[in-house]
Amino acid sequence: MRFIRCLMCALPLLALPALAAAPVTLIRAQPLLAAPDGLAAEVAALPAYAPVEVLERRGGWSRVRAGDKEGWLRVLALREARSALPAAGTVAELFRAQATDNQRIVAVAGFRGLPPPRASAHALIFAISAYGNGIPPLPGVAHDADSAALMARALGVPEANTTVLENAALTLAGMRAALDGLEARVLPNDEVFLYYSGHGTRLNAFDGRAARCAEALVTADAQAFMDDELQDRLQRIAAKARRVVVFLDACHAGGATTRALAKGNLSGKFWAKSGADTCERPSNVLVRGLQAAQPGEGKLNFIHIAAARDDEVALDDGKRGGLATLAWLDCLSGAARDSNGSAGLSVAELAACAQPKIERQAAGNSQYGAHHLTLTGNAGMVLAAPAEVSSEAAAASVAKPSAVATLKDIHANRDDRRTVRLSADQATYRIKQDRVRFGLTSSHEGYVYLLMVGSDGNSFDLLFPNRKDERNHILAGETWQLPRPGWAIRAGGPTGRDHLLAVVSDNPRDFAALGMKPAGPFSVLATSPMSARDIQFVSATAAHAEQPDCAKTGAQRTLEVVATCSDAYGADLITLDEVE
Repeated sequence: MRFIRCLMCALPLLALPALAAAPVTLIRAQPLLAAPDGLAAEVAALPAYAPVEVLERRGGWSRVRAGDKEGWLRVLALREARSALPAAGTVAELFRAQATDNQRIVAVAGFRGLPPPRASAHALIFAISAYGNGIPPLPGVAHDADSAALMARALGVPEANTTVLENAALTLAGMRAALDGLEARVLPNDEVFLYYSGHGTRLNAFDGRAARCAEALVTADAQAFMDDELQDRLQRIAAKARRVVVFLDACHAGGATTRALAKGNLSGKFWAKSGADTCERPSNVLVRGLQAAQPGEGKLNFIHIAAARDDEVALDDGKRGGLATLAWLDCLSGAARDSNGSAGLSVAELAACAQPKIERQAAGNSQYGAHHLTLTGNAGMVLAAPAEVSSEAAAASVAKPSAVATLKDIHANRDDRRTVRLSADQATYRIKQDRVRFGLTSSHEGYVYLLMVGSDGNSFDLLFPNRKDERNHILAGETWQLPRPGWAIRAGGPTGRDHLLAVVSDNPRDFAALGMKPAGPFSVLATSPMSARDIQFVSATAAHAEQPDCAKTGAQRTLEVVATCSDAYGADLITLDEVE
């Protein structure tokens, strides 16, 4: 999520000038680049754990010195010494330290912007570059494993929860065993990132009722990992997890690749076994199931990101990696723009950033056209935060903060398996005359919070709980009428539309940490890039998320720990009109 406490990890600010160098190490092998751009010329190839000195930060990139070489690395690839970071005993102290002690952190490595790792997040990465069995190799996929590990870090997955498997380990049996292990590790309300880079294929199959054109991933032993099996496994995982992100950098269209042709460094990520009964019009059951799902069935907890449309060839750059993977990583590393000013980057915003980069990489060859990312599931899911901007000119291009867009992000990131219903007693309210009343019900027990952005959009208003009514614990299936006796809400203007968000969370939220100002019994926070970021973070994070128990992994992470540390929430968002 937050896949995804990373919502809070960066704020559009001007980059600071270069500071004293500080030693850090790489978490994965990386190219040292001549400019802060994933397609820049390579200065040197650096191995995992190589020490570097950070000289300056620019957005999601750091200029570093490695031996006698200088160049640029993604901040996501760097590991800082934890002792160099400011203390963070509570959630509030963590993000306030990130905001107020910026120079110290940038001096360490520009690490402000990295999501804190969460024991509830898991990543499983499959990358097959060396196939054998007569299957054309995909040399760039060797780089994709490192890139995918950085993607996982951007999603808040700790290194200990990131499993990377390559080549010979990924036979059909090996892939099944790895997915079995992932399913066993995932506990209620966890978050999952599944990545595959390699060849795809398509073939005729029978699903028990009729023949269909199926899609599949090609395993290292030249077997087909069928789409229906992947769907079944993901459904079992999704029954427990509150967020599943699947990124498949492969294709299921043959085209020129059926002749095993390549152009320059580019080759297609499709293979069909000689003499196999291939087909033309695929029907991917995973995609079909997501498209058919209804709200409340978990559809919004899932995003399937495919590198290409079903009639296109996904491309591998033998020197750099999959075009889709490189583009997506660049956008997660700071290139994506927060187009709606919400302080979060949705899947749709990341895709809008990545697609032109794919086209740029594919330009100039006549063998293959650019392929297009396809999104199925919740394209509004927020995966990251905007990076710092690096100049006044860049700052001028940043979208104006939108409090309404922030509420919409929080709503889009709800657990779709939880039903929250918020209803007003009428649709239109006369300013300074009508009182506003709500009905609220929740399918799950939890803690209720009502946030409003008024018709002027100038502030976030916490209406409930408030100074006159702090009892906000609701039982499953219970229906409340608000306001209760002792407080009231009257339409106060100006003319326009109000947005009201109800959040029902497993564990309490700490809105008091935001420094909200009193407004009668309520609390108010002025709209700004920082307040939008903070509201997103607090809405999506349990107040005690930084307790030591919440960092427990493996056998120590019991169901009791999971319940205590759960960030899961349901939500509903409604609008009210104020008129004269």
